[in-house]
Amino acid sequence: MSTSSSQRTRTATPHRRLAESIWGAATPLVLAGTLAAVLAVGGCAGGSTPAVSSSVALRPAPGAGAPGSPAAAQRAGAAAGGSHAPFVASPAGGLGAGALEPGVAVSGTGDPAVAPGQVLHGPRGRRWIALTFDADMTHAMQGALRAGRVPGGWYDRALFDELRATQTPATIFLTGLWTAQYPDVVRRLSADPRFELDNHSVDHSAFATPCFGLPTVGSTAAKRQEIASARAAIRRASGHTPRYFRFPGGCATGADVRLVRSYGELPVLWDVVSGDAFQRDPDVIVRSVLDSVRPGSIMVAHCIGAPNTPATAAALHVLIPRLRGEGYRFVTLSRLLSR
Repeated sequence: MSTSSSQRTRTATPHRRLAESIWGAATPLVLAGTLAAVLAVGGCAGGSTPAVSSSVALRPAPGAGAPGSPAAAQRAGAAAGGSHAPFVASPAGGLGAGALEPGVAVSGTGDPAVAPGQVLHGPRGRRWIALTFDADMTHAMQGALRAGRVPGGWYDRALFDELRATQTPATIFLTGLWTAQYPDVVRRLSADPRFELDNHSVDHSAFATPCFGLPTVGSTAAKRQEIASARAAIRRASGHTPRYFRFPGGCATGADVRLVRSYGELPVLWDVVSGDAFQRDPDVIVRSVLDSVRPGSIMVAHCIGAPNTPATAAALHVLIPRLRGEGYRFVTLSRLLSR
């Protein structure tokens, strides 16, 4: 199903407004449909997608082919199921999280715009799926919360209630600011064996540019701080040491990937974009996921709830039984990827 030019114009506009409201500046988005929703949100999952469903179109922004750009990462994942897949699939031992299952797709050097060494999806031979939710919090979001402009908070209780009620495992990528804001929530998540907690930086700042208007981490020392401080905050709150890392916006260079791996964490992208950001209709999210899910998929979504991601929980209420009915099993990232 294609998206018309007029549809793309209509859908991109509110996502741009959302990004501007979060980051305080116009963002270089020239996006379409549900992909724009994922990239624009400053809330749970960052940035680009390395795989796009057939119902989503993308028109690259100027500079989108630059190394580490999220639009380029999106193109790379789209190619993962196509004729020029820019990744290598191998056991990939020594990547920072232990030996990986054969068949795990790891970005390689086929496309210079995609930083190599990041997981795209798990083995295709089993009908397993990893649901991942990014608990982003920027300083602007923190300020809005403190000013009382987010009465429900940046925590989607209904989403976690749905996961618990259906006994569905999930992996949560936590920012340090979100962890500090909700330490009791993090402790409860850590105590539940269905949930796995991993690293999404301190404050959702971009490691590489262009990155859709995100604030940028300016130096290698600052990047080290983003990785290490979030890692320490998660460990203090949960007693759990992260194994995986997700770059805000999906934006990174090869040097950034190596830096993350030096902390013993493996960078993970995704191959299924939920399109839940700023999306009020759960049916749109359901269609986006069902259009692109495959055995071994890693789905990215958000876990902050309204106003930024108001329909995620309702979409999960449909998706979880639907996918189980199709023979899929939900697992954590470590179960999907590790031997």
